[in-house]
Amino acid sequence: MLVQAEIASFAVDPGRSIPLIILKECGGERTVAVPIGPLEATAIAMHSLDVETDKPLTIDLVKIAIEQLGGSVVRIVICDVVEQSFSASIQVAAGSSVKVIECRPCDAIGLALRSGCPIFVRDAVFSKVNSDIELSEEEQLRRHIRSIDTTEFGRFVLE
Repeated sequence: MLVQAEIASFAVDPGRSIPLIILKECGGERTVAVPIGPLEATAIAMHSLDVETDKPLTIDLVKIAIEQLGGSVVRIVICDVVEQSFSASIQVAAGSSVKVIECRPCDAIGLALRSGCPIFVRDAVFSKVNSDIELSEEEQLRRHIRSIDTTEFGRFVLE
């Protein structure tokens, strides 16, 4: 199930010094922090602050290209998260069809802001992210250790 979300705020992950976009479900309390690159964070912040540039940024160029080719961005979807790595898609309507383009979440969110289209998050993403938050640090470590494939270590012989 898809849940419509909106940008609630911007933050920085203190442990990794990575910019984050906090998405909050519309009409609800659940949130998800999506990591983004510093360049994409700058582009999103520039748009949010209505900063004009002499030439279009890459994300602006994508929007212009979609529109010049007769398409429009219908919505973006934050599809999944696996080990803190998010995936997203952009849905573009062109004529009588809708094309789905897989991309990075930061690009999808940037395009959604510029296009004025809605942002959706799969319900499973909220569940995965929030289930890790509710666990104690000790239990998170236990789960992480259990998930390690020990065959990756090879064979060691103690003498």
